[in-house]
Amino acid sequence: PSPFAGDRRLGLGCRGPPLVVCTSGTMPFLLGVVGEEEAAAQGPKTISVAVVQMSGAPLARLHPGLKNTIQDLTTAISRKAGVENVPLLLSYGNRVLDPRTTVEEAGLVDGAVLVAIRYPELFVAAAYDDGIVRLWSTETGRCDREYNSNRGAVLTVDISPNGMLMVTGCMDGTANLWSVTTGKHEQIFFGHKGPVVSVACSPDGTKLATGSFDRNAQLWDMVTAESIRMLPGHRGTVTSVCFSPDGNTLGTGSEDGTAKLWRVDVKDPLGELTLHGHRGVVTSLVFSSSGMQVATGSVDMTAIVWNVKDGACLQMVRGHKQGITSVALSPDGTTLATASQDSMAILWDVQSGQLRAVLKGHSLAMKLRSVSFSPAGTLVATGSEDGTVRLWSASTGECKGYLRAKADARKAPSVQAVSFLPGPLLGG
Repeated sequence: PSPFAGDRRLGLGCRGPPLVVCTSGTMPFLLGVVGEEEAAAQGPKTISVAVVQMSGAPLARLHPGLKNTIQDLTTAISRKAGVENVPLLLSYGNRVLDPRTTVEEAGLVDGAVLVAIRYPELFVAAAYDDGIVRLWSTETGRCDREYNSNRGAVLTVDISPNGMLMVTGCMDGTANLWSVTTGKHEQIFFGHKGPVVSVACSPDGTKLATGSFDRNAQLWDMVTAESIRMLPGHRGTVTSVCFSPDGNTLGTGSEDGTAKLWRVDVKDPLGELTLHGHRGVVTSLVFSSSGMQVATGSVDMTAIVWNVKDGACLQMVRGHKQGITSVALSPDGTTLATASQDSMAILWDVQSGQLRAVLKGHSLAMKLRSVSFSPAGTLVATGSEDGTVRLWSASTGECKGYLRAKADARKAPSVQAVSFLPGPLLGG
């Protein structure tokens, strides 16, 4: 049974007019087809538009006039399903359609396929070593879409700021750009000479940063996939890359035990600031939402919060029995999450360094690979080699549910990275 069985959800709709909304299904919503009478009522200047859900399953077929607004479409869909209190967004290509625009202004043509997205609905993107990224709904506990480029294990994943694009890093040394809503493979980034273990999208969505086994970080143009700049300052694998909130600084963590802060628009081959303090591989790095601090985690079993301005150590926490594999900071900057090879995650108070909660539940013999806060900071996601993603309350540490991919073999694919997707932003 779904770990989210107690959550409120909409049932599976029966196909074909008249629409019936069943209450025993498990999909968020599935809408019937708009009847021909409604199509005729629109007049001669109508087009046929298919609407699908995130998984690609059909939702509805609409026959709007060119002067109908996008809001008219979402209203018709909601009315047919009897769920007029559920906000919907429609996306076309890689953009969310403004509800105020007309069908004609939105550039919709006969035969266009739109994706309907419940808003706000929270998703988790999880990268697996079987080469697939799975997009999970935290409301239903179902996998809504899979992305498979057949390029070996997926080691890392990040979501663009507008929520419409996803970037993955693969074992074969490439980074790959995907449309979240359509599942289309948009772009491939060639240039590294080793597996890409970390990726990050810039806040303005124009640049991509990658880190690799080849000891280099690279900056890329997100649109053209051309390399902008190589950052060759580390002496070991670049395990982590992260942009500051203003996009002006790139942080990198490395196998050489250091972290570096680089000015994105300055070609300084040595990096602007090097952070020394860990006694082992720096496995993870993340900026605070203010951009004033950066947190790092290491196999030396410590996590450190640094002052970005001068590189001073503001806080160090220690409590894991094995190395830390991933760190995350809550949106308000008050809580640090650490995931470890000891199969546990810990929530820490950033100011005092005190332990707030221990997140136990993953298989004890398996390492945690990744930890992430939800955009509102209410949930924490952890990904483990045991093949599950677990969701936890950020305030109490209580496990709210788990997500597990179906496996052909006896062993489920290992989770390498997790990243929350809050749903696309209007105008993205």
